[in-house]
Amino acid sequence: MTFKEKLHTLSPMLYPILKEILFRLPPEKAHDFTLRVASLSPALGKLMGISPDPRLSVKIGNTIWPFPVGLAAGLDKNAEALAFFSAQGFGAVECGTITMRPQDGNARPRMWRYPDEKSLRNAMGFPNHGLSDIWNRLHAFERTTPLGANIGKNKESDRDQSIDELALMMASLEELVDYFVINVSSPNTPGLRAFQERTYLRELFKELNRVRGGKDLYLKIAPDLDGDKIKELCETAFDCNLTGLIATNTTIMPERGPGGMSGEMLRPRATYIRSEILSLRTTLELIGVGGVSGFSDLLKFWEEGGKVMQVYTAYIFQGPDVLHRIKRDALRFVEFIPQKSLQEFFDLKLSERQERIREFRKAYPA
Repeated sequence: MTFKEKLHTLSPMLYPILKEILFRLPPEKAHDFTLRVASLSPALGKLMGISPDPRLSVKIGNTIWPFPVGLAAGLDKNAEALAFFSAQGFGAVECGTITMRPQDGNARPRMWRYPDEKSLRNAMGFPNHGLSDIWNRLHAFERTTPLGANIGKNKESDRDQSIDELALMMASLEELVDYFVINVSSPNTPGLRAFQERTYLRELFKELNRVRGGKDLYLKIAPDLDGDKIKELCETAFDCNLTGLIATNTTIMPERGPGGMSGEMLRPRATYIRSEILSLRTTLELIGVGGVSGFSDLLKFWEEGGKVMQVYTAYIFQGPDVLHRIKRDALRFVEFIPQKSLQEFFDLKLSERQERIREFRKAYPA
């Protein structure tokens, strides 16, 4: 084993040490410090991350993810450490939420940890440097991993202004990213979730379809929806020719305080929403996020008809080891099934995929 290979083997042990230091800081200070280090040390991302394996690549929409787990929006809001996160081995990296104009977000403190429950609560309010600043970073970035832009409206923008802003942002970023996500489901901008209404979305997507340039387009939805609303959003996304949905954003738990909850406390609600969408057997793609912390979440998602998921809070609590563990178990799955790759597996009918998963569970019980 070479010195580099030994370092790569030892790298998952580095994060627990770093986490011990970071968790002594207030959450947002720890977040800012981590991004600063990551932006200055892309090579560290490669050292601590996973190496690609062509057997684990998956096509979703028009985009090929080299790994079935991506990084969710929110961690790198301003696209400051894209080289670091791309080097980690994520299937895709999503920056944002980006707004047209710079936005400070809500007053601090606005992020809280729940270590015992492996969860976070945030009331950020889309703090970001704005389109112009982030455009410059994206323009200078050489994509090696699929890149998504999560975009949303400024706090003060009304209904009609928001459509114009989102269309302009999409047109500006279209050549710099691989897919777009429309965020009208954050609980931290007053009244934003009201924009998950059918009439508004149809008008919005009619405008966005003019400028999307064939890029994949997703709608990120809230976890606090009933079955009728889920069905309505799926129908709207299908009618408006979206690539699919991302489920879900953070959930509201008033008893915990303002903002939205992510991590394991979100998992039951997010899992329900994803199951409801997949049960409709629509041709829409679905990217799963919310409470995703290991291969078992991914396997359940595959069993119901999904393909790729994203992590955020699990990455905060586990670090790059979450990717190492998922890769280890995903390769075990690929080596077990008759198909030679995940893509060949997803090319099967859903009933056949479910049978392969049942067989795998018998061979490798949890």
